[in-house]
Amino acid sequence: MKHISAIIIFLLAVMLQLWFAPAGMRGDFVLTALIVFAFLFEFWELSVFVLLGFLVLNLSFYSVVAMIFFVGLPFVVYFLRKRFPMNPWLGSAVGIAGSIVVFYIATAPFSAFQNAGLVLIDVLACIVFGELVLCGMEG
Repeated sequence: MKHISAIIIFLLAVMLQLWFAPAGMRGDFVLTALIVFAFLFEFWELSVFVLLGFLVLNLSFYSVVAMIFFVGLPFVVYFLRKRFPMNPWLGSAVGIAGSIVVFYIATAPFSAFQNAGLVLIDVLACIVFGELVLCGMEG
């Protein structure tokens, strides 16, 4: 049941991300879902979801650099979670915020600094989404 819930959440994240992108907000909901999955699944299960995310988003507008960070950040969070155990609620919020900021700075540094307010809104929206995902998956 946990995997079916994760697939539904993953599809919801894809729809949200594609829906918000034309409105000017990146809404990195798929990356957020993968960060939360790093707290819920083991390495191989996480790998399957990261591969699905790569396949879905690689068909859209992301550059090679963005895809490298998109694929790498969930694994970084996974290994940090293993190395520094913490409460999943706090850890996922920190992981989401850090990953979104790193993703923006790595893929569009000038835009990220010029539009810091939009980046902050994106980070907050992703944290809320991520905590709702975690609540749904753990509850």
